[in-house]
Amino acid sequence: MFNRTIKTALIAAAVVVATAGASFASTWAYVDHDSKVKKFHKNGSESVNYVEEGQKVKIVGSWGNWYKIQIPGKDGWVKSSVISFDYYDEDYYDDYGYPSGGSFCINGDSAQFCLSGGY
Repeated sequence: MFNRTIKTALIAAAVVVATAGASFASTWAYVDHDSKVKKFHKNGSESVNYVEEGQKVKIVGSWGNWYKIQIPGKDGWVKSSVISFDYYDEDYYDDYGYPSGGSFCINGDSAQFCLSGGY
């Protein structure tokens, strides 16, 4: 009975480990620079699509340092160095790193000071 329980636990653990990459929760990211999209997660794999800098993509899987992306046309794999989870648009931020057109406020003990920018 004890051996059967251990075997069942080991099989369950193996299944969890084996499916960890496939069960990656999908999320959105941005492309850092233009890149070919590969059919498989290998450098020598054939290119099936292309992504451009700034393009929003859906991440649907991962394998090592590769992400599987869902895009218009054929889906495929790109190196993790191509993907960014933080999008930075230079035109959106002012010279100090704050969003243009927003407000910046400081709350003190007895006063509040706000700067507001706009287009």
